[in-house]
Amino acid sequence: MKKNNIIRFTTEDFNVLTNHLAKSGEDESFIFSLFSKAQSEDCTIYICKQLLLPDGNELKNQSCVSIEPDQKYQAIAYGLAYDQGLSIFDTHTHPFSSNARFSSIDDSYGIQNAKYIATNFPEKTTMGMIVFGSGFDNFEARIWNRDMGQFEPVNRIEVLGSPTKILTGNKKPVPLKADDPYARHRIIPGWEQGLLENLKVFVCGLGGNGALIFDSLLALGIGSRDGWIKACDPDILETSNLPRIPYAYPEEVGTPKAEIAQLHADNRTPELNVSCYDESIEDEKMQNLIKEANIIIGAIDNDGARLILNGLAARYVIPYLDLGTEIIPDGSRYEAIGQVQTFIPGKTGCLVCSGAIDPSEAALDTMSEEDNAQYEQAGYVRGTNETPTPSVLHLNGVTSHLAISQLIRLIFDDGHKGKEYLHYNSQDAKMFTAAVARNDDCPVCGLQGYLGAGDEDAQSMLECLNDLQDSEAFNQI
Repeated sequence: MKKNNIIRFTTEDFNVLTNHLAKSGEDESFIFSLFSKAQSEDCTIYICKQLLLPDGNELKNQSCVSIEPDQKYQAIAYGLAYDQGLSIFDTHTHPFSSNARFSSIDDSYGIQNAKYIATNFPEKTTMGMIVFGSGFDNFEARIWNRDMGQFEPVNRIEVLGSPTKILTGNKKPVPLKADDPYARHRIIPGWEQGLLENLKVFVCGLGGNGALIFDSLLALGIGSRDGWIKACDPDILETSNLPRIPYAYPEEVGTPKAEIAQLHADNRTPELNVSCYDESIEDEKMQNLIKEANIIIGAIDNDGARLILNGLAARYVIPYLDLGTEIIPDGSRYEAIGQVQTFIPGKTGCLVCSGAIDPSEAALDTMSEEDNAQYEQAGYVRGTNETPTPSVLHLNGVTSHLAISQLIRLIFDDGHKGKEYLHYNSQDAKMFTAAVARNDDCPVCGLQGYLGAGDEDAQSMLECLNDLQDSEAFNQI
């Protein structure tokens, strides 16, 4: 089956790229970039890893109809790509066009250079080309297929962060239905329903928090066009889950939560692209699906799964919203809290450098059943996953909808900056927010981490945990 090609930027890199290209005004402009790569079952995703901004002396023949990189600039870009095993993209502009298309000169130049790279560079390196028209909201892009010896089209450019942008080759407006269910959304100033419809959101966990998140995503219309909603949870419905999963019924006790969620989605919003899986996030299939996501939402209660999601978010530059609730008994009283943290790769700190993940707990969470039993017998494990914890609908409801609010503010860039961490105290009816700064020593998102690495040198869970325990960032937590 032929795979779709996707180009992915962080919002920060895309802003640097377009601001640089826009400086040339009505003249064409040019930049080389280096990209890592990720493979899923349906897509090949090229992730911007490094922008190589040229100065004025590194471009030649610049006018309103032409642009070329000089030989030295091109040699530097090619050398870096060769050394790092990354793909080379050339991006230029046609500022005179509102429907950007490659010219015959672009075709000749591109084929010549793509063949050179295919002949002289390692197999994992290829060439890509992007041309933007005026406004940077229209483009044509392509990737050289080394096996076929020809260019293939790029179907989608994703700009992930705050704000989020999804650019597709199809700019035709979608006619609205007379009974449009999202009509009240569309009249909100600054609301982009089309973005939600093209967004790909992966939800991990369909319990008390995850079920409310899932239901809210359906109500927002996410995935009704080129996007999707995908969710996973390996657990079955228990009687004690019924008060907190609004679409579950007593006769469904013993049924996988994912199956119940899928049936609910099919009945409520059959026009959406929704798939639910009764598998764990530790499953390779689920991790491959996440590569294609534009947002990850973790509604889980263990640090092992959080560590996996956090690592995937960093590696494939996908914003990650993590939420959790806890009721802490204290004699005849209790404390009820909820929290939401947003990790925006390349912009904020992740869950590791913020201290939200305990590596020791993560190690226990990801042990095999046999190893866990041995540790428990030796006294290293104080409790088990079978130990019930207090939980109630209203705390789940507030926290889940705060997470949805953070999602909307993130993708629409509506005052999210500096409020990446949100804490809710139910008993005091108080909430506070905080920024989550990056730590350059973080083994995940720091300078020596694997931010934007794609599939390159993917680590096992054990290697990740060892890196955490050896890092300066871990010692500072």
